[in-house]
Amino acid sequence: MPVTLDAVLARRELDLRLIWADEAARARPWGWVHSSDLVDPTPFLSPGDALLTTGTQWASDDDIAPWVARLAAAGVPAVGFGTEVIRDGTPEALTEACTAHGIALLEVPYRTPFIAVARAVADLETDERFARVRWTLETQRAIAVAALRPTGLAAVVAELARRIGAEVGIVDPSGSVLGSTPPTAVLDEALAMLSAGRRAARTLDDWNLQTVGAATALTGVLAIGPGSVHDDAERAVITSVVALAGLAGIADRDAHAASAADTAARLAALRSAVQAALVASEPSAAVVAEPLDPSDPAALVQPLLEHDAATGDDLVGTLGTWLRCDAVAEAAALRLGIHRHTVRARLRRAAELLDRDLDAFPARAEVWAALQAIGRV
Repeated sequence: MPVTLDAVLARRELDLRLIWADEAARARPWGWVHSSDLVDPTPFLSPGDALLTTGTQWASDDDIAPWVARLAAAGVPAVGFGTEVIRDGTPEALTEACTAHGIALLEVPYRTPFIAVARAVADLETDERFARVRWTLETQRAIAVAALRPTGLAAVVAELARRIGAEVGIVDPSGSVLGSTPPTAVLDEALAMLSAGRRAARTLDDWNLQTVGAATALTGVLAIGPGSVHDDAERAVITSVVALAGLAGIADRDAHAASAADTAARLAALRSAVQAALVASEPSAAVVAEPLDPSDPAALVQPLLEHDAATGDDLVGTLGTWLRCDAVAEAAALRLGIHRHTVRARLRRAAELLDRDLDAFPARAEVWAALQAIGRV
């Protein structure tokens, strides 16, 4: 979630005092914080930038209302007034103007430097960005695990809906829906997209639609209802689901239909789908390597097991810990009690032995599934 007024007020060390804000002002996102005593600072502001000032630019209180009006037109969500520099307390004219234009108003005490407020907002933004990256990795991992369940694609759809807090469904060319059924108009649009036979994305009535499958063989439309965040983190997850659903759909349905399907069979289906995706996007020798025995869930990571047995290294344990730590080498190193460079060196060696690019989500999902199947994560 973006940085908001309440998040800034929660930083007690700043000792900020709220003068005025309604619910709409509290909810407005802050992109950054600037400080200025210019008569017209708007050329240097972007929408979402909060502004801190001491008020030296006002010859009289009559100058305040037009100054705030310019800030409102520029999309400023909040004003912080620094007290005890030019005057004690917050001018009543400033409170009235901010209230009239829906701009939140804070009082910044003399002992709190403006740079401290800017630094706090930057820290909050960094924390939020890291949290979203972590959410992306955790969600992609959960979706990869869901793909191994007997219900395969249905489990993926349900997991995505739970993670993004919105309705999710996949519409196939016959009009059948796996997951949540969208409104009639949205369903008709999805079918029209499939009839057109081209990869496409649409937004209709706050539903987001995206075709699934190759351009020459569309298999459905992923429909996501209102309520999701629609940020980069969520888009990365949805892209993974689109790729997985488009290429593993048939394998998932086959696994669902087979009453005797077990973990190894589902792993083989997922691996085949991922290899098909890589072949379709960039054929390489790594993709067409000698096929592994689908009856042996350890086959994929067998090179690592053999290496560890011969050398005493712990590539399997390091790889499993790294995946559990959301692919963050520093966190894995801390958990393993070794240097982060050692972790990275082992990961490079594992990637060489597996002939996989572990920076890519499909490869990580495949290896995670294999390690889980043999009980090593």
